[in-house]
Amino acid sequence: MRIGAFVVLLVLLAIGAAALWYWRSGQPAQQASGGQTAQTPEVAYAYEAHDVVLRQMGPDGRQVFQVEAREITQLPDSGRVTAQGVTVYHDPPGTAVGGPNRWTLTADRGELPAEGGVITLAGRVRAHGIPVGGKEEVTLATEHLRYDPALQELSTDDEVALTMGGSSMQGRVMRANMRTSEVTLQSDVHGTFDSR
Repeated sequence: MRIGAFVVLLVLLAIGAAALWYWRSGQPAQQASGGQTAQTPEVAYAYEAHDVVLRQMGPDGRQVFQVEAREITQLPDSGRVTAQGVTVYHDPPGTAVGGPNRWTLTADRGELPAEGGVITLAGRVRAHGIPVGGKEEVTLATEHLRYDPALQELSTDDEVALTMGGSSMQGRVMRANMRTSEVTLQSDVHGTFDSR
């Protein structure tokens, strides 16, 4: 009877040791200092690049627009690309790349769609250019701006200051065509107009 109880005790100890080993082998590795669990750092973005130049080409191989940024990052799940220190160049179709009709947009930051589309700019946004066939530069300043290269349109719902030649206007909810220089301000419009 004593030998049988001893064997049962040995079997129970063996099962307990095996269970403990199995349980411990499934646990995450412990750090040597403090016994804290080692963790993989969470990825904040899929990639990061500095001093970047991106060119969007059209189906005909012609440059549609160019973006220069101090830094860009892409978020891992959404594919959204954010940029810091942004400059966007737009050359209207039928004009020379880098020619006199080039539009230049600058902003503190921007969001670039992963597969083309509307670029959104924010923070001290400035835009200027000479419309095709025009002689006077159009400039605008606002805090938020949408740039649609397909429509060649700039738009904002925020307050905007706009100058065209000797005329200056302020207002809200603006749409401006970069090719034709047609501009609409829908709210709180005031300014001075040069009638020359």
